[in-house]
Amino acid sequence: MFDNLGHYIRELIKGNNFFSPKVIYRYSIITLATMHLLNGVFFFFASSILLMIVNLAISAMLFSTMLPLIEKHELINIYILLLLDLVVIIFVENLLLGWDSGYSSYYYTAVASTFYFSYLNKSKDGSRHALPLALSLLIILCYLFNYFLTEHIQPILPISSMFWHQALFFFNTVTAFAIMIVFSYLFIWEIQHKNNILTDQNTLLDELAHKDPLTKLLNRRSMNELINERMEQLKKSGKRFTMILGDIDDFKKVNDTYGHDAGDQVLIAVADTISRFTSLEDAVCRWGGEEILILITDPIEMAAVKAEKIRKAIEENVVNFEGRDIQITMTFGIAESIPGYKIEHLIQQADDKLYYGKKHGKNRVVIDLRPLD
Repeated sequence: MFDNLGHYIRELIKGNNFFSPKVIYRYSIITLATMHLLNGVFFFFASSILLMIVNLAISAMLFSTMLPLIEKHELINIYILLLLDLVVIIFVENLLLGWDSGYSSYYYTAVASTFYFSYLNKSKDGSRHALPLALSLLIILCYLFNYFLTEHIQPILPISSMFWHQALFFFNTVTAFAIMIVFSYLFIWEIQHKNNILTDQNTLLDELAHKDPLTKLLNRRSMNELINERMEQLKKSGKRFTMILGDIDDFKKVNDTYGHDAGDQVLIAVADTISRFTSLEDAVCRWGGEEILILITDPIEMAAVKAEKIRKAIEENVVNFEGRDIQITMTFGIAESIPGYKIEHLIQQADDKLYYGKKHGKNRVVIDLRPLD
């Protein structure tokens, strides 16, 4: 239980868990109702029976009338009523008990909650910014007017015991600041949650822009950009690279025999196999329908060894589709970069060698156009 709670708290700090507005409103109402309930208990011990009855009545009202509004999705109405309840109670309690009773601290809480709940309501019009500002100005006016009245009017129902009066001040002040801390944290958490969503969306958009949706390999445009970068490095530093162009043998027969879903599974299996044999410095791209282009940072001799390992792994990997085994092979053509060579010529070299391998038995790696055994 405690392990789960610790994990939940850690995820909450990261902004990974999400409280719906309904949940936050529900707990806010319960918190406010509980505060009134505690005030009622306090006033009972402080012998202020009238204030006890008022607070208990408000607590009962919040539980009985406000909570059902949540299920009706009337969150804006709840937001206004909660704020109205808070400000009116602060105003009245200060008049009844005096400014030094600590209730004035809740005015600050009211301002903080105004902006947080307005943000939570996610209004699409200007009210998301205008409403909390207008309400905050109204709260400030209430604060000043309330202070002015308490300076000129004696408390109507003062607490005779100095101990209980100081205890009330301490309780209200600590509670008000605690609520402000909670709202501040929730605000930070909401922002973190939105940042996490934006990060995930940006990652997804980046993947959609640069990767093939089926195989998760680079798409053709991204590979072209990468090849251009490598060609620039070749001009500046002379660092060569090798291109391996592969094509799945008899892929059309797979689609015709087993269906296009089976063809997709074959492509995914081939992409996964090739990715296992390439390093982080290499790049793998779905160049065409069943063509895979691999950019290797090694010279052609080492690239040929890697291509042969890939070829064998693909040949040994049997793809199972709906209970049927599909045997696949792949042919590869390899070309090494040459300073001054155009990209089109380099790709054409690899394609010519691939075509040569297709004509001479398939399922092989071709590094030059000499006669094959």
